[in-house]
Parts: sequence; C-alpha cells; structure tokens
Amino acid sequence: MNTNQLKIIAEYGLGDVKVFQICECDAVAAYTLDEAIDYYKELTGVSDEELYHYDEIEIVSPDLKVYEDEERTGLVTVKELVERYWDNKPCIMLSTEV
Repeated sequence: MNTNQLKIIAEYGLGDVKVFQICECDAVAAYTLDEAIDYYKELTGVSDEELYHYDEIEIVSPDLKVYEDEERTGLVTVKELVERYWDNKPCIMLSTEV
C-alpha cells in the first residue's frame, strides 16, 4: 500500500444494524441500505423496479412489535429479532405475504 493512501475500515456492531423495508413484503437487516439492496437482489433475483424507490425505503422502528412466527403466537420487537437472529451478515428479518 502506498504511504499516501489512507485505508478506512468501518467497524460495525449489533447496534449499527438497521432493518430496511425494501419492498412491500420484505424487510432486510443490514448495516447499510446499499448492503440490504444488494443482498436482496442477489438472493431473490428481483429488479430495481420491484423494490421501493431508493429514496422511499424506510428504516423499520426497532420498537415495532411483530409476530415472531406464522402461528402468531407471540409479539416481539424488531430489536429483539435482530438481537436473536443477526449473524453478522444481511438477512431477511421481516416477511409477510401480500
């Protein structure tokens, strides 16, 4: 590495994880919106047109209560889901059928 170059390494932790509602059905947990979109497109093969417009994607509130499973047996917060299921890589954290 050239001594004139500066290498920047971002360090993220669990507190930096956000859940992005990228389309009508799914919300992706990731550190950044770009990371969430790239992951989702690679996983599902959807095009940009099938996702919400970049500027309209919202971060899901960590305090939002959602059902933990399809049987709708218990409510948990999005923050609890992230703490329980985050594995240091993007993943679909919330999903619903339309």
